[in-house]
Amino acid sequence: MTDLHVHILPGVDDGSPNLSTSLEMAEMAAQSGVRILAVTPHANQTGIEGVEDGYVNYESEQLEEQFYRLEREINREHIPISLVRGMEIMSIGPLEKKIRERKLIPLHESRYYLIEVPFDMAPDGIRKRLLEFPAMGKIPVLAHPERYFCVQDTPELLYEFREMGAVLQINKGSVFGRFGEEAERTARFLLENRLAGCVASDAHGADYRTTDMRPVRQFLEERYGEAYAQLLVKVNPRRILEDRQIFYEPSPERKRKRRWFL
Repeated sequence: MTDLHVHILPGVDDGSPNLSTSLEMAEMAAQSGVRILAVTPHANQTGIEGVEDGYVNYESEQLEEQFYRLEREINREHIPISLVRGMEIMSIGPLEKKIRERKLIPLHESRYYLIEVPFDMAPDGIRKRLLEFPAMGKIPVLAHPERYFCVQDTPELLYEFREMGAVLQINKGSVFGRFGEEAERTARFLLENRLAGCVASDAHGADYRTTDMRPVRQFLEERYGEAYAQLLVKVNPRRILEDRQIFYEPSPERKRKRRWFL
């Protein structure tokens, strides 16, 4: 498997606090069958209402060296896993200039950028953000759309976001209700309607929100079949890192629009 969304870089955000935790996270991922981890620290978290000290984490020699230090330690411990670089980019403020200047980097030098938006952003705000990327020749991977309030209210928006070219990435915890009933229900909508492009851990530690991908892979295989499971946790994530077009299973016939309210 390949996990595209992991907060494993020690001491840079609200993920792993230290090297020992990062190594434990890497070992747990490897034992669950993951072979590639995308290291995606929070970035560009500036100007968020109610957040005094967001994680900026623009590309720097220091951030790069921290990545290579972790990679060296993983190799020294003989953990059978590979790391690639990326960021989870908060989509607020101007992005194009920061991307052109490489303050914000993609997943493994591809056209794919892992992005998130504030949870309470309105649909028009998300549309505006998604449209910025094809205009730059880039592809947005929208992190955990099932957690955004407007999507929970109107899951039909997910059809539109995907048609705009966004890859929709589900968090494994959402599938099991760890972010609330609304997120779980919306994640199931994504899966049942074959709208998801990939599933990732969004891991933040070794005890809670972990890198263990085995439970979600087993759930997907049992509920939706092995082929669909492999598409979401292995095939598409790998194709993203290789800068290739991803695959989708055909969606069922589109159902009447439903609205879910918080």
